[in-house]
Amino acid sequence: MTQPPLEGRLHPVTPLRRSWAVLAALAGLAYQQHNLFSVGTSGTKDKIDVPLWIACTIVTVIVAAVVSLFITSWRHSRYSLDGDELGYRSGLLFKVRRHCELHHVQSVDIGRPILGRLLGVCTLRVVMSGTTMTLSYLTLHQARTLKSRILAEDTTDERLHQVKTTDLVLALLLDLGTNLKSLVLVAIGVGPYVLSGELFTLSTLVAFVPKIWKLTGRRLFAYSRWSVTRTAEGSYRTDHGMFDTQQYTYRASRIASIEIHQPFLWRRFDWVEVRVAVAGAGRPGVLLPVCPRTVAEKLVLHLLGPDAVAHLHAPIPAPHEARRATLFYKALGYRLGSGYFTAWRGYFFRNSITVCPVARIQTVDVRQGPWQRKLGLASVHACMAGGSSVAAAHRTTAESADLATRLYRASTPR
Repeated sequence: MTQPPLEGRLHPVTPLRRSWAVLAALAGLAYQQHNLFSVGTSGTKDKIDVPLWIACTIVTVIVAAVVSLFITSWRHSRYSLDGDELGYRSGLLFKVRRHCELHHVQSVDIGRPILGRLLGVCTLRVVMSGTTMTLSYLTLHQARTLKSRILAEDTTDERLHQVKTTDLVLALLLDLGTNLKSLVLVAIGVGPYVLSGELFTLSTLVAFVPKIWKLTGRRLFAYSRWSVTRTAEGSYRTDHGMFDTQQYTYRASRIASIEIHQPFLWRRFDWVEVRVAVAGAGRPGVLLPVCPRTVAEKLVLHLLGPDAVAHLHAPIPAPHEARRATLFYKALGYRLGSGYFTAWRGYFFRNSITVCPVARIQTVDVRQGPWQRKLGLASVHACMAGGSSVAAAHRTTAESADLATRLYRASTPR
């Protein structure tokens, strides 16, 4: 049944939210020039005297002009969803019209920052190959209605997994590689102060604070209340966030590969992290920050099928020559068959498994560095849309050529 067209305008708070950035920039510019003017006083040497009422009038006119400009632009901005086409037009002097076909949509993301939650608004991001259409700001009802129409979602959902807070906190504490990076940054920041004793040298640590926060506390807030839900139409939605709630939906038909990572100290609990690469997207996104391996295999079963689950075991190990190329040759391996290509890699802090359908492979590369050439080794890379790849590293030259040929034949439509 054909649904009626859906049209609407962004939330009225949108122009106010966008105008504050311009007003803040103007306020910063005015502050930089404060030595040139004297407001409310007279007879000041080397300064231009400006009466208080004139200064207030100028500020009022500028604020009113900027806000009015954004309000007028907002009144000329509308979105529409008609059939299989999503459109958005905006602009006051320079008109901009954007259209996208719904079958090109890879995922739909609803973002709700803490201020947006207080105001009752959110951001809808429609991700396509190489570009993103962002609608800011919408009411939560508008965003959910658009999302359900774009993805043709039903109202019946099945929650597959909910991350426990205790498991998340313990997993972040046991992520040895990430925590060591944070400690190294703290050591680099505190080192100059320890060596010199000068307080101003702690400015180095201040410069590293955003990075340290991103590696530690920010992940806890971002990963809190994480859940994965399967919609009735076969899409998979993640909901997460303690203060800034985020919602991201993956279409199973657009998934290029699934990565399963296991940090060293997680092996005792058999926990893993699951990431998903979407065709056309730059980097894999987190599907589950921590879960038991059985849950990860269940997700692989849902997303790629039972044959993909079988490919998570029994890899072909690296050849004997690989031990001279890397200390972690025992973690390397691959498996090809039943329409899937799986590669194993790892080092002391983290092991990873990546599985992809061969139908998603676009190009196959055989790469050989100088040291590999001397050892008679090469690496085979199966590349997919968006730049992601699955690599079988440090295979013999003959094995690499044979694997590349088999991958090419398996990925070529017949």
